[in-house]
Amino acid sequence: MKGHEGIIKMRKQGLAPAMISLDDFNFPSPLTNWETNGDTPTVCVHKEAIERLDLRFLVNMRVSVTSASEDRAKRLFNACKAAGAKWVGASHTEMRGEVAKTGWVEIYYG
Repeated sequence: MKGHEGIIKMRKQGLAPAMISLDDFNFPSPLTNWETNGDTPTVCVHKEAIERLDLRFLVNMRVSVTSASEDRAKRLFNACKAAGAKWVGASHTEMRGEVAKTGWVEIYYG
């Protein structure tokens, strides 16, 4: 998992971003350096064992999940809910050349 360290630091200071993105793609997310760019915090979880991810930093957070795998998108969606996220939007998105095609989508309001 990459990009979560700054979020944990914020949370320990009593702060929280408006939203957190979890990216699950087989390329490095350019947004895992969000602290220096002032972007939406993005955590790359590609190739990570979802069942072993420590997602406690998502408690009471809005989370956006995007994965190239429908199965992993669904498992990440459930893991975010189990970690206590208050809102989760998740999608399975395939890149077809320059075009992104969305398959499965689900939204949870806790």
